[in-house]
Amino acid sequence: MSAADQIQPVKGTFWQADTPHRRVPGELMLTDSPILEILGRIFDERSNRVTISEHGGTTISYTGDPEDSVADFEPRDIHGVLEDGTAVSIVGAQGGKKHAGSFYDWKYRQQFRSTRHVLVGEHVEGDRQTYQDCRFQIAGANWWGTTGGQAQAQCGGTLILETDGDQLTFHYTPAEPQTIRELDWQVLSPVASLVSLATHNPTGAIQLRVRRTEKSPWMAVHRRESAPTARSHELLPARLISPQQYAAWIDFQRITDGLDTAAIDRLPGVAIQTEVLALAAIAEGLHQRIYDADSRIPALSRSDMQQARRAARKAALEKVRQIDRTGREPLSPADLTEFGQAMNDSFSFINKPTYRSRMADFVAEAQSIIPGIVGAFNDWPAAVKDIRNILAHQGTEPHSETLDQFHDVLIALSYSIPWVLRTVLLARAGFDPATLREAYELSSQYNLHLANTRNLLIGGPYAQTATDAPASADSSAAHR
Repeated sequence: MSAADQIQPVKGTFWQADTPHRRVPGELMLTDSPILEILGRIFDERSNRVTISEHGGTTISYTGDPEDSVADFEPRDIHGVLEDGTAVSIVGAQGGKKHAGSFYDWKYRQQFRSTRHVLVGEHVEGDRQTYQDCRFQIAGANWWGTTGGQAQAQCGGTLILETDGDQLTFHYTPAEPQTIRELDWQVLSPVASLVSLATHNPTGAIQLRVRRTEKSPWMAVHRRESAPTARSHELLPARLISPQQYAAWIDFQRITDGLDTAAIDRLPGVAIQTEVLALAAIAEGLHQRIYDADSRIPALSRSDMQQARRAARKAALEKVRQIDRTGREPLSPADLTEFGQAMNDSFSFINKPTYRSRMADFVAEAQSIIPGIVGAFNDWPAAVKDIRNILAHQGTEPHSETLDQFHDVLIALSYSIPWVLRTVLLARAGFDPATLREAYELSSQYNLHLANTRNLLIGGPYAQTATDAPASADSSAAHR
């Protein structure tokens, strides 16, 4: 099939992969979001019931049952053969009866406008199909340079950077064949995330191609892609990222479970409370994954804590039973059981770092690289902790500021938290402090964040004052 055919409907015969005997004609359009239209029924819909009378009349009735609608919209794998004999696989197709365009359009058509991906060239086993290797590009970076190279990831995969002019293609071969979903999560996502982390611009993996074996042809993966346009200014140019850094980030994201991506993701259009609460939760989860110390008293083993918890529970229950309840309802066995469970729950996290100490770890590492990064705050960990508790546990922390000041702190943290997390992540990605300091000094986005944060905090309880810290903590001194 030619490239010109891909933007025009291509006729063929199609069937569900698990019912190959039921074949129907249709048309496939490989646009930015592939669409398959079937003339007839490739499957019987529960929500649209077709009955044929003894005289040959056809009646279609719609049930309106949500269970039927959900069942009909389940993803299904569809195979086909195009007019030129080319095999095609539509993986995870979702759709159903197409609404008639006019009263006289009585033919039953099914349309599938949502698909996970479409592969042209072979019949594959849906999402279960594994592939030996893949090639892809990243959209959103301004200039990649001309340096190629390769690196080995600790997970066993091999990453090769192939250059063609100023365009860079990533060629990845996993240790064991992987599905497209696994390649997305474990390869494309970390590579795109690292580019976005470095450039401070949105990115997206595009033009994915896969092959089942070394001797198989490369197949383009047709699906909806996120291809942001490059912006004029980057924090760090993508050309500075080495093959070794990409490979290391593939391993790193297996540790973070993708929270490194979430930490720098943008949430346009959401309430400021939603944004800050999400960032606070992401920061806590990220800390648990990338910092080694996850106990307040490392000398206390898990067994030690279990013994302490049992002793505390026993003592507390005994004390509660001894309390004089004259004039009050006695505690029932269910009450005592619930109290004992509450004691267990309370002690479950007693040896874990506090939320404030987790934020202190982040800011200490960030300040060691960019000393003035939270210079507008008198106590950044306390600010993040307090605001998080107010939002998540209203009433546990009293408002010590006016409503306007509270909203200003929210906005300030929405700027500050991502910069602190980004700085820590860039250090973990292998960028040296001198390179980062120079990049931050030249970044208008970073410097605007400093100015905005300082202005928002003026007069509030979290604002840095002249007596809080020496002048060297100021961001201007930090960049000299």
